[in-house]
Amino acid sequence: MKKILAILTIGAFIVSCEESIEQKAGRHLDNAKEAFSIGNFNVAKQEIDSIRILYPKAFETRRQGIKLMQQVEEAEQLRAIEYEDSMIVAATAAFEKIKADYVFEKDERYQDIGLYTIKSQAPNRNIDRTYIRAQVDELGRMTLISSYRGSSYIHHDWLKLSVGDIYVDTPESNDRHEFTDLGVYYERLSFINGNDGGAAAFISANKDADITYTLYRKTGPDSSRPVYRNLKLNKNDRYAIAQLYDLSLILLSLNEHKNLRDEAERHLMFIRSKMQDESTENAVQEND
Repeated sequence: MKKILAILTIGAFIVSCEESIEQKAGRHLDNAKEAFSIGNFNVAKQEIDSIRILYPKAFETRRQGIKLMQQVEEAEQLRAIEYEDSMIVAATAAFEKIKADYVFEKDERYQDIGLYTIKSQAPNRNIDRTYIRAQVDELGRMTLISSYRGSSYIHHDWLKLSVGDIYVDTPESNDRHEFTDLGVYYERLSFINGNDGGAAAFISANKDADITYTLYRKTGPDSSRPVYRNLKLNKNDRYAIAQLYDLSLILLSLNEHKNLRDEAERHLMFIRSKMQDESTENAVQEND
């Protein structure tokens, strides 16, 4: 009789402990539900994680926590989509306000992505001078182009732009196109997709200042020499590049928010597919 009583006592103790674990885990679940209800998703996720870490044997509460976690993740993605939609609307409005200031060029036969330029900087309008021009593609990627005209090739690799004692150096570029026409030599050195060492930003920030620049050619592993000194970047070019830099920032922002929205949409579809699969599985088990 005493042995039976002892066994029953131990059994009751075990049941009591199991109930206590579920109850303790349940408090975290309640906290998670409350946080979720007011949109505090991070706290909700932390509380659900606490159940898994602190009470790994609270199986029923953990199951409910997993279900709630999916609801939290779904709500997170819906919130992200709503935010990205608002940012896309804002960036699109900013673009529509200024797009008439640019020339858009796209040959559907050869180009997947079109280019925005400023009419005053078109090469056919500036064939007789050395200058810096810019272009921006539809994704917002900006290319700065150093255009040289002279009596011989100089094979320049990089630029230094200065305003007084303040200056910026571009990186070296191997993207050079050279040609000659009627005894005149031309070079086009391009710094593609924003890889200009901050030169475009420097021009934009100093568009109202006197900017000079020097063309350099690399002459050894660690040395360079100027091949064309103290050129003036005229006001029209400064303002054109600054305009294109502003366009670049807007289009980069617009495309970034579109990509983030697409990512949130994909994540949402994945979460909902998991929720649907688990719902179907539970329904089958209940019918069985």
